[in-house]
Amino acid sequence: MTHEGQSGDGIVGSLSHFVIGRSVSASDESNDIPARDVSLRRAPRMVRANMTTARELRTASTQQLRARIANGYPVDPQSLEGWAYRGTSLGLPSVVERMTWKTFQKTFYRDPTTARLIGWNVRLEQDGIDSPSRPKLRNGLPVTEWNYEVIAPVGIATPEGFDRGLIIDYSRVANPPGIVSFVKDPLVALNPGSADQLLGVSYAVVAGRCVETPTYFTLEREHPIRYVPEEAPTPQKAMALALTRTERAWAEQLFAVIIATGEDDGLPAFASIDRDVFWRTFDDKATPLVRLGLRPMVHTLTFLPVTTGFRKPFFQLTVKERERFIGKALQSRSYFVRQSIVTLKTLACLAYFDDPRVRSTFDAVPPPGVRS
Repeated sequence: MTHEGQSGDGIVGSLSHFVIGRSVSASDESNDIPARDVSLRRAPRMVRANMTTARELRTASTQQLRARIANGYPVDPQSLEGWAYRGTSLGLPSVVERMTWKTFQKTFYRDPTTARLIGWNVRLEQDGIDSPSRPKLRNGLPVTEWNYEVIAPVGIATPEGFDRGLIIDYSRVANPPGIVSFVKDPLVALNPGSADQLLGVSYAVVAGRCVETPTYFTLEREHPIRYVPEEAPTPQKAMALALTRTERAWAEQLFAVIIATGEDDGLPAFASIDRDVFWRTFDDKATPLVRLGLRPMVHTLTFLPVTTGFRKPFFQLTVKERERFIGKALQSRSYFVRQSIVTLKTLACLAYFDDPRVRSTFDAVPPPGVRS
């Protein structure tokens, strides 16, 4: 996955941008990959003439790339340890690539404390697809983001055929809140018995369903890891629970359709009110449980349309499609989905009717049976 601004090398490419240090879960589960002494890591193998190369896939279609994933070869996790790989984004339209970035690095590091195989993305200067990797720097250090753990595909929800190799799982390590926790990258070898050239793709698990994306990428072994970021400072509790700017925008789009004002009723449109006042009050006054629950509700309602006949996330739907989706969600068999609508309706009303212009509109109308 690549990430530039609010874009990336995965499904969240256009949604989120985080710059963070390394942090890793300490739990021990059955799909953990056994450790190996990094000093024993293997040197890259020479690519034989009859081997598939990552370069050959640069012009492949998404259908061809998916077939490569579904028919890919297993990856020996021990052969990844201690190495940085050059990543190249595939399958995205050129306009999207210009908004994000084409090349990046992924690392594979055996954490000495937990023995987990973890990693992070390194942002690169976009000097050209075949230029040497040159990390972007901040305060003289490489910019890293989107931490992950590399695990075996055991007990992991995957699209059909996406369980041939390893899984890069962003939900198993500490990352700032956001859609990153929904994303996973299957990773396969392009050639049997060699981990020098790999192919990956991003998908998301939303409301228990796997949502595929066209964001494929190749990884080519480049050099031993030269920089291990320090663990990022733990964010304050309030900031950890606060929605990101992107998540707030998703919530406000849902609020606007649920409130359904601003047409012929003479009331201000939801988009015209001062929402910042509501969010500041919500972050300051709402209980941690309410704030913690809002994020999964917003994410569920934002991406549920992808798997319920609309084939697009909520923010890409037309106004009529959004109204239809909210109507269907209210009739959903899932209690969580129905409760999400009710919760967001309550919050939307609090945000909307707290606006002075809205209150003044209602104050100007006398109650029924009262003469003005």
